[in-house]
Amino acid sequence: MPTSTQISKQTIDHEIYKTFEKFNGTKTITIADYLKALDLTSLPQPKYRKIKFTYDSLLKLTVYQHLKHIRFYTKLTKHLKRNPSDKFKLGFTQTPNRAHIGYFNNHILDQTTKDTIIYMASKIEEISEKFGILLEITTLAPELPQKETKERNHYHLKKDKTQDLCRLFKKRVAPFIDLHLHHNAIYTKNHYIDLLIHLGLTQDFAENGSKTFKELKGPHNPDADTLLYHLKHYQQYQDLHRMFTTLFEVIWEMTKTANLFDTRKKYDVAIDFTEWYYYGDRSTLMVVGKKPERGTTKCYKFATITIVETTKRFTLLAVPIGPFDNKKKILETLLTYAQERIKINRLYVDRGFFDSDSIKLFQHHHLTYLMPCTQISTVKNILNITPAPAVITDFPLADTTFTMVIVQETKENGETLKYTFATNEHYDEHDVALTERLFHLYGKRWGIETSYRVKKHSYLPKTTSKNYLIRLFYFMFSVLLYNLWILADILLCLALFGFIKDDHQVTSKYFGTILYTVDPGG
Repeated sequence: MPTSTQISKQTIDHEIYKTFEKFNGTKTITIADYLKALDLTSLPQPKYRKIKFTYDSLLKLTVYQHLKHIRFYTKLTKHLKRNPSDKFKLGFTQTPNRAHIGYFNNHILDQTTKDTIIYMASKIEEISEKFGILLEITTLAPELPQKETKERNHYHLKKDKTQDLCRLFKKRVAPFIDLHLHHNAIYTKNHYIDLLIHLGLTQDFAENGSKTFKELKGPHNPDADTLLYHLKHYQQYQDLHRMFTTLFEVIWEMTKTANLFDTRKKYDVAIDFTEWYYYGDRSTLMVVGKKPERGTTKCYKFATITIVETTKRFTLLAVPIGPFDNKKKILETLLTYAQERIKINRLYVDRGFFDSDSIKLFQHHHLTYLMPCTQISTVKNILNITPAPAVITDFPLADTTFTMVIVQETKENGETLKYTFATNEHYDEHDVALTERLFHLYGKRWGIETSYRVKKHSYLPKTTSKNYLIRLFYFMFSVLLYNLWILADILLCLALFGFIKDDHQVTSKYFGTILYTVDPGG
């Protein structure tokens, strides 16, 4: 026969499952809403004389404290005062102070009940993932500061808020990362995720990075061979890309939950290619040619579309590019995906897209675009005979037309340079600030270059593997981490100041470090 402890755990599991079934079909619920619906009367209750608060409300508060990962009673009471709706859902009409909570935990609850509460909290988190329900969604709410925070307290607030966000991100993202782990696997999925983050932060190879990771977090962590074994289990790169596209969508849903993007507003975006140098055989899967650079003419190539607003540089989608992929089809994929999620104000691309097919595609999507002109013969002829500034409408390019804008810049040494831009937007050549305006607008495109720099230098592990699936996983994982960092940085800004500042409140390295060191629970 099972012991009383086993019967108790079976009863707890049954109640937790039954409560989650009430929310079946719901994507997100708060912890307080769940605990309000959870029936704890089946648990053995000691003789408790109600003084001010009921046993049931204090018991749920203790579970709530574990699920919210709030360590100190003082912080718990402050949290309840700032969130009165949670307080009422837990069964309180008044806020208990630290003495009430401390007495209940230290003198009313025995050790068996405390262990049961810890088990219950971890089981709630575990079963919520099975139901696909996200708990703790209030963490993503644009939390505004109650009062002006002194600068010396910013460090502690940043740390606490970053830990809360990282804990939530891990719970939300991990279920969608398939590492082909069996039920009897020695290491959990979070072990591998933490190792991958560490490899990116240290820009290290799997072999050496796994060794330093074990020194930091203990010997019970996967080595390089084990990690690469699971990454090689993917059969088709399309399946791997589909998995990460789902993950990008999960993060985008989190930004919508936090109301960070106004559906009525238009946003500037940029499309660009990035290269990952390759020194092996040219016939390797997905390797493409490039201009000679750093001792090679081969690379892996990826295309991304990124929101380039100063404070919200999200990468909406990243796609791999093979030697037989058509640029027009890649553009169509990126633009269609972006326009299904946001309204585009202006599109910035580099001169690699200066061709009739790209321009016709931009016009087909009714987009305002801006890009430099390639110095083809017709452009050179006009540039030589036309003084700057000048605006030439209906300039022909194959079977389409565009507006050419010619501007001039004088260097400090007196040298004068002319620049040409292709656009479908109206500009006045008599505008004295035309040059500065164009340079300012096109300068937004460098936002996508900045995002590439962070991905490559903060989150991309090194590898010499010729297995394309490993390379693709590494790159897409770096994009994933970059988006999570941007989301965390925005929410931190709102929590500290009540508005989004231009400078980052948490560095990419610090965020990554907290992300792989924090325990998500469950």
